[in-house]
Amino acid sequence: MTIAPTVSGGLKLIPEEDQDWVVLLKIAHDGDGDLAQHFAGLMDEDSMWEDIVVPELESEFSTQRKKVLKDVMEARERKSDGLIIDRKDAEIWYGAFNQARLAMEEKYRFGPREFRDSDDFEDEEMRSAYFRNEFYGTVQSLLLEYVMVDD
Repeated sequence: MTIAPTVSGGLKLIPEEDQDWVVLLKIAHDGDGDLAQHFAGLMDEDSMWEDIVVPELESEFSTQRKKVLKDVMEARERKSDGLIIDRKDAEIWYGAFNQARLAMEEKYRFGPREFRDSDDFEDEEMRSAYFRNEFYGTVQSLLLEYVMVDD
């Protein structure tokens, strides 16, 4: 997959093979977890986090995943040469990538980046998740650098 900033301030993802489209579709799947409830478990019971914040987070997380899935599916169906993440959608995409990375960390326990290596993962599912996690982090960095910047 090729990724490049656009002249209009967006980020273009250009899948080069079918597997690239699969990786983009997996963003929503990888992020499909119970993160809002997980965060609630970290809060003080008296904070009312579960009653007030969790429903809003669940809704926002779901909206982010649905938007990303819709964008990827539409671009793939159009057989377009790629997918553009523009400024107005950058936070949604960033959030979906973040959800995916947090959910995968909870599931696979990759640990700190400086202490891991792809050779550590012999299980194919975990190895695949590791590379997707790295890809998601890279795109997040590019979004921050090229799209989510103040003019």
